Amino acid sequence: MSYPYFFIKKDDVAGNEIIVKEELNHLINVLRIRKGDRVEVSDNNKYRYGTEVTGVSKYGVTLLIRERIKIFRRLPHIVLFQCILKKNAMEIAIQKTVEIGIDRIVPVFSSRVITDNKKTENKIKRWQKIAEEASKQCKRDFICEIASSVNIYNIEASEFDVFYIPYEGYDKVKNKEINYPGRLNNIDSKISSAKSIGYIIGPEGGFEEREVSFFKKSGAIAVNFGKKILRSETASVYFLSIVDYILSIKAKND
Repeated sequence: MSYPYFFIKKDDVAGNEIIVKEELNHLINVLRIRKGDRVEVSDNNKYRYGTEVTGVSKYGVTLLIRERIKIFRRLPHIVLFQCILKKNAMEIAIQKTVEIGIDRIVPVFSSRVITDNKKTENKIKRWQKIAEEASKQCKRDFICEIASSVNIYNIEASEFDVFYIPYEGYDKVKNKEINYPGRLNNIDSKISSAKSIGYIIGPEGGFEEREVSFFKKSGAIAVNFGKKILRSETASVYFLSIVDYILSIKAKND
């Protein structure tokens, strides 16, 4: 049976009880919880709890801890550097990659991003809210973090064990598709022992050649989707899905 699930702060835990104040409207007016109901929560830090509602008032909801489970952040840690997209596309990219399991999303300003920094910083809170709702929906142990935006040339690909740049590259002289050594169907050999993985997805207009060169010089692995030209938000989800599948197979065989 599936129970309501949400996140609390570790300071909400007092002994064998949890006092919830921030989720009151959702719990009382949307979920309409009552005494005796079961609720699952995560403190987004060390523990996941199975609880029972023992008190409901306008001042807070009291939960009695019935089960306490230690939670751990998984390895590899996966970070998406998402070049900023138009409103709906950006929100879709955030929501769906969070549902799959991305650990962190960094909004990126590249040459072909069409919004400005000031407007973007005002959107960070909304994007974080979307990430939190998606984290609750699929009952993640930890909330995905939406970081502050960065300029594309301030990204340090070398800080990751492996860093990918999916890119629809073509040979301009021969007009033939470039067959990168790190083509998508070969990425499994690159992530088998990685503890941190980063990847960057370009904006609607794609990357400029100098941006691709910047990452390749930093040790990033360029991969492509063959003849498929995907929307940016689709590419973010598509690539993460493949990485997640490879990691799942690896975990099963370990």
